[in-house]
Amino acid sequence: MNQSAHLSHVRSVANNGFTLLEVLIALVLFSFILMMLYGNLYSGGRSWRAGEIQARENDDKRLILSFIRRQVGEAMPMIQVDKQEERVMFHGNDSSLEFVSRLPAHHAGSGIYFLKLAMRQDELVLNYLPLARDKALFEEDIFVEAEAISLLKNIKALDLDYFGRDSVEAEPSWYDGWDNKERLPELMRFQVVADRHDPWPALLIALRSQAVRGQPQLTLHREEEDGAG
Repeated sequence: MNQSAHLSHVRSVANNGFTLLEVLIALVLFSFILMMLYGNLYSGGRSWRAGEIQARENDDKRLILSFIRRQVGEAMPMIQVDKQEERVMFHGNDSSLEFVSRLPAHHAGSGIYFLKLAMRQDELVLNYLPLARDKALFEEDIFVEAEAISLLKNIKALDLDYFGRDSVEAEPSWYDGWDNKERLPELMRFQVVADRHDPWPALLIALRSQAVRGQPQLTLHREEEDGAG
């Protein structure tokens, strides 16, 4: 091969290769594409995790609301009798509720309990105490030694309303408290006010025992502390 042909061959090889500038531009474009792909994957991963967390929170809400609906809906229309008065064992205001019902066996074992739903700081708590003849549901200190289950945390408030009749002849209406000594309400509206911008749905609860029985027919004769067992 003569010198002229050799030089021509070298120029051909050089023309078929890449310059340093072309390599740098390709690396920059490749890096940019990788950054876009990583950003999309990271954003998609965050969205998926957020959706999973939201779905789990919604499932927890449904479970808790279902538990509350069952316990309140099955409130027992029981009248407690002592020397002073007779009154139905159900009392509520706009932020707490006291009633008598059964608890699932995995929570407290079988049996009938005094129950109280109320706020404790930023928690919704269910207090429970076994039904006993020497205690009255409407005594102020009855739940001092009660066991407690924390149902919800990071709660701002609890808003309760009651729908029912003052007497058999009266028209039913809504009240922000229920202290009727003769009957339970027919419905309850249960609303949790959360700390975050994630509102809880209002829960409308029908008290099935009251609807079936009409008037309370269960009676608990209270025994005084110094009385016979």
